[in-house]
Formats: sequence, C-alpha cells, structure tokens
Amino acid sequence: MELPIPTHLRGYLTPCGDENDEYSVTGELHCPCGGDFEAWESNGRCLLRLACARCGRELLLYDASRHGWNGFVCHADSIDHAKPLARYACPTCGKTEFAVTVTVGSQGREDFLEECVAFEKGFTPEDWVDAFESLTVTLDCKGCGAHEEAWAALEAM
Repeated sequence: MELPIPTHLRGYLTPCGDENDEYSVTGELHCPCGGDFEAWESNGRCLLRLACARCGRELLLYDASRHGWNGFVCHADSIDHAKPLARYACPTCGKTEFAVTVTVGSQGREDFLEECVAFEKGFTPEDWVDAFESLTVTLDCKGCGAHEEAWAALEAM
C-alpha cells in the first residue's frame, strides 16, 4: 500500500508506528546528513521551512500556495512571499534545534482519481500524494526536550 507521502518530503520522511495507511501517515523528518532542524515560519505558519543545523540543507516543508489540495490542485495563492521568515526558538530554553514529526492527512487515492484525474487536465494518478488535506507538525526541542504537539496544524483543503 502506498502511503500519502508528498513528493517534496520523500527522502526526508520516515514513517513510524503501525497505524499508517493511504489516509494518514505519521513520521519523523530527517536530513540526509542526520542533523537536526531549525524551524522557520511566516504568514501564520502557512509558510514553513526547515534548515539543517549541521549541513545547512533547506526543506520547504509547507507553502500554502504550492502544497496540499488548495495549493497543488486549486492553485490558491494567499501567501505573502515577501514577508521574511522568522526562526522559531523553544519557549522553554531558547534553543533552535528540533526533532520534527509530521502527520499528513489525505482523502485517499480513489477520491483524487475521481475528483481530479477524471475531470482535470494535467493530473496523473501518481499526483494524489501531493493533494493532501492536512499537515500537522510537532517539534521536540533538542536542548531541553520540550514537546510542542501540533506546533503547526494546517488545513490544506
């Protein structure tokens, strides 16, 4: 069974647990070098970027104008890309390195095939993973261990 791992997160997301299916996947994000991430955000956390604290590699985690159903399928652009990103710091200890866990919610492959591939030009059956409906980001501070459940809870549909 294929899990709803968006193409931009492949190579970073490692599913964890045994409750993943085509409607939801939870996993940890890892930089290929093994480093921890700094979290950067703007636009009310509708624009999220991760930067590896070790190698500097950046990952555009979420951009509401590009990702999820609204961005990927509807091309809705409500993001002010000129607004600067702010680095997030742990409210407990002030450190800026985090372990990052995400949950991607999806309507499933068949729903995408019925709604998009059958009626819209330009979509393929493989695109279903990029039309996700939600993304939840949880941060665990590498300095003090503070756990921020649903640091960003984004509806992408």
